[in-house]
Amino acid sequence: MRIFRRRKKWVRLGTYEAPEPVEPAPVENIVEDGMLIADSVVRMALRNRVIVNALRDRADLDREELTAAAAAELEALADQEWESAQRVRFRRESVRNDDPFPEDADEVDEHRRESERREMVHKAMSDGFAARAKSPDILESLVERSRAEAWAEIADVIVARASHEEVAPDAAYAEQRTERIGALLALDLTALAAERGVELD
Repeated sequence: MRIFRRRKKWVRLGTYEAPEPVEPAPVENIVEDGMLIADSVVRMALRNRVIVNALRDRADLDREELTAAAAAELEALADQEWESAQRVRFRRESVRNDDPFPEDADEVDEHRRESERREMVHKAMSDGFAARAKSPDILESLVERSRAEAWAEIADVIVARASHEEVAPDAAYAEQRTERIGALLALDLTALAAERGVELD
């Protein structure tokens, strides 16, 4: 029995052409983008704290606590970036020591330049986060924006809860209950008598 096989159809994809080399983004632009991302991360952490404090703990807004939390978040980010810079430098120096006579010096030089650039970015990010953690204006802005974002999320819940909240009567409220009922009855009886045309003595 003869087996018929379908011939493969080859598709010409053309000749591969390497893309034009792209200049890496300036360090300043990368750091600026990193600051924006960090602000978003810090605001999210503060917003969650405000929501939990309001809905679960029913605590008032504490701006000093939020300011300290914002500073702590930025300091933690600064520490992480500094540690990343040290790791990049350590790896670069380790490679240099392990292979003092590389086969392709140009490629090694390119990797070293990229490593040095990454280290520079991490250090610049660390310095930027540390500076923001000490800036009262930036911390105040983060707190205020976080408060506004949190309120936008929980306003309906807070209002609904407040409208169904029952006032807990105190001792004076209970003592004056009889007087209030008497005054209410007097008003109702007066209105009823006027409606029926009856004079009350």
